[in-house]
Amino acid sequence: MSLPHIMLTDSQAHLLAELLLAPLPAREGSDGDTEVSEEGIAARGLDLETTLMDLPRLVFLGLVVRETDVARVTDLGMAVHYERQLGAVQGRLGDVVRFAGAMEESHPLLAQTLRLLANGDITLRMAVTEADSLKRSG
Repeated sequence: MSLPHIMLTDSQAHLLAELLLAPLPAREGSDGDTEVSEEGIAARGLDLETTLMDLPRLVFLGLVVRETDVARVTDLGMAVHYERQLGAVQGRLGDVVRFAGAMEESHPLLAQTLRLLANGDITLRMAVTEADSLKRSG
């Protein structure tokens, strides 16, 4: 089963990550809806206005659920968070590989070692050893 493609703003993604660390305390609202605690938001260093705007969207998307005493991340929310993190890591790894390609002409052995490391073909220790031997030889 694949995840639905859900686009989050940076502030929504940040709130989701915060909620993965720990649920936000909540209290019963006057209309029977559960509201997050302003004190809980402030204690986490979150912006009150942004959090109050982002939380309903995360609930609507099914990434967060409001319960009687907390707002917490759902399993879908956890999966979306980690998928987003994976995408960021893959992007950085792609940058490393492109950098190795740019270094190919001026430092071919370093570029090759960097590419092998990025592909998981060698360990960090092996890459450092290779770089040390390159430094000593020239």
